[in-house]
Amino acid sequence: MSYLGTYTKTDLRDLDWFEAVNQGALSRQAARFGLELAQLAYDFQLAPWLEAGWTDITLQVDNRLISGVRSGEEVGSWYQSTLNQVLPRLARGLTSVSRPLAEIRLYLQAHNTQETGKAVVLLRREGAGRFAVAIAFMGTGKRPQDWAGNMRFNHEDNFHEGFSKIAAQFMGNAAQIRFPTAAQELGLATLSLQDVLQECCKPNSRFRLVAAGHSQGAAVLQVWAYRQLMAGLERRHLVGFGFASPVVAIHLERDEVLLPLTHFLVSNDLFTRVGLRDHLGTCYMLQADEDLRRLCYGAWQGQPLFEEVLALFDSLRDTRQGLLFCLAYLEALSGRPQKAIGSSLAVFVESAWLESLDKLPAIAEEWTEKLLLLTRRGFRKFYYEASGAQAPRDEVTAMADRISRVMDSYGAVAFSQMIVKALRLTHALVNPEPGLADHAPYSYLVVRAFDQLQKVSEPPETGQAQPAMMADAAPAAFAPPAAAEDQLA
Repeated sequence: MSYLGTYTKTDLRDLDWFEAVNQGALSRQAARFGLELAQLAYDFQLAPWLEAGWTDITLQVDNRLISGVRSGEEVGSWYQSTLNQVLPRLARGLTSVSRPLAEIRLYLQAHNTQETGKAVVLLRREGAGRFAVAIAFMGTGKRPQDWAGNMRFNHEDNFHEGFSKIAAQFMGNAAQIRFPTAAQELGLATLSLQDVLQECCKPNSRFRLVAAGHSQGAAVLQVWAYRQLMAGLERRHLVGFGFASPVVAIHLERDEVLLPLTHFLVSNDLFTRVGLRDHLGTCYMLQADEDLRRLCYGAWQGQPLFEEVLALFDSLRDTRQGLLFCLAYLEALSGRPQKAIGSSLAVFVESAWLESLDKLPAIAEEWTEKLLLLTRRGFRKFYYEASGAQAPRDEVTAMADRISRVMDSYGAVAFSQMIVKALRLTHALVNPEPGLADHAPYSYLVVRAFDQLQKVSEPPETGQAQPAMMADAAPAAFAPPAAAEDQLA
């Protein structure tokens, strides 16, 4: 049926699970809805949502708001049908517009002021005068500048600065995100997301909120939800779902951490092992077993280089180690022939313009030198901001020696390509290939392995030691744009 989710076949009209999940219940149906919502922020495939009665859809791409997609009787008109088809395509195109070298420079400037948040907001009538509002936050996009927010490690206000800035960008748009269908039914001149959030500060709100995100989107979800609750939003009106969720906070009291958010994590996913200290919400972990590896990693499972890269990733336990890995990779790469360096770096900034570089050796050499210089300088800065100290020379050298041995065995380019492949395979939300939707770790989790989830222990009280876990930070930025595809973070 057209109103069923594309990837899990869940009924997009059904929110009967809302109250139980808000009270802490674990629901397979709710998790499937959350995954469909999180994926919507990547592909903007709105057709099944429109068929399910969701309407008044606004798409945020960077600093642009694209509105006008609606369901209901209006869809029968040629004009509305055209808008419903054209506007999502426009949004998808804007997420891919790129000027690679200039954007890489911007991406490596941890304190640039350009925010690149992406989100989808939509509304559905639930009964006379009552509505649900759904919000999907996109993970890191394909462009180099999309990764800049991941690298802002300062946390003066207890939150990862980059994720906090992207959440603030979305909150700043709340007054411009409007719901004309609900406004008309309620007899209002206008109704915005800001109005909805204000009403959700009241016990008898006519609105309730469902939010979801994957990777960076799950990080933004946490910061946004925390800010709303601290501003007075009633907990009873909100549920949220994070997939491959980063840890975003530190030094919060326990009661500030336990939000009505549910996070789904997979053990093989590198991004679930590095970051600050706390998730905001309740976490469930799926241990990656042979069945998951067989379906989600496919022919790559068991290949020696793939296993070597996974072993390297498994040795990285926190943000500091992740950044050391990036610095060590760049050091190991710097000793390779110029062509190998250029081809290896091109893996992480894959774009059509790179295909012609081999025909222009002088340009290719200049590009390689600039990119390597920019990248090494950037990661040294990131390490200092994340740890408050310079990267230890002996640790970088030791890890670079280990990486060099793998490069010697398989080649620098093949190693770089496998980094991207392994990150994508272990971090993917869905598999877009027809018939293989659940052959990705997080769609596999909600479709095939939900009963295998293990609850992650609550964080200790503030001040007690806990290993750093879960952040979409250092290694995430290590594999930017299209080479990593939409789902990398």
